[in-house]
Amino acid sequence: MHGRRYLGAVIFFVATFVVAIVVVVTTKGSFGRLASVHYQHLWLLFLGLAIQIVLEFVTFPKDRIDDAGFALLVLSYVAILWFCVLNRKVKGLTIITAGIVLNVLVIVLNQGMPTKDDVKERNGREVHVPIEHTVKHRPLEDDTVFQFLGDVITLPGVPNQQFSIGDIVIALGIVDLCFEGSRVPRRRGLASAARAQQA
Repeated sequence: MHGRRYLGAVIFFVATFVVAIVVVVTTKGSFGRLASVHYQHLWLLFLGLAIQIVLEFVTFPKDRIDDAGFALLVLSYVAILWFCVLNRKVKGLTIITAGIVLNVLVIVLNQGMPTKDDVKERNGREVHVPIEHTVKHRPLEDDTVFQFLGDVITLPGVPNQQFSIGDIVIALGIVDLCFEGSRVPRRRGLASAARAQQA
């Protein structure tokens, strides 16, 4: 079940990159410039993402989800956030970092990402079934802290693929990063001179 949830996340972010590509093309940006954007310590990002991918497919013993599993999840976010801090001057990463922080906040406060129930059909009726408790996700409950930051957003017709506000902010940041990275860097001195000439 959590593999399917991971697949939904992959589809969401693939769609985000498609939108980013369309934005670059329609605004006449340069993919060459985008590819030349330099990132420091890229291995931190790959490490964090690799840990999260493994956590999606490795079934943790139920009695270790809240200690060893949660510790690994937090470690993955520490690596990703440290990468963002080291590359904070890259335009677009500030928005992405904000989205990650929103996700980390609700995950840490609830020891997992609160996720609303799946919708299933039983005996011709739609019923709400709590999601499986995994290292990263846990059922949304009445005492959940900051419920609105959890995976509570769904797309019409796809009730069992939930996303968070943080995910959407990250997606917007990715589009902005691609847009800014494909632009010709502006030099402050030249921009000031141009404004002075216009005046």
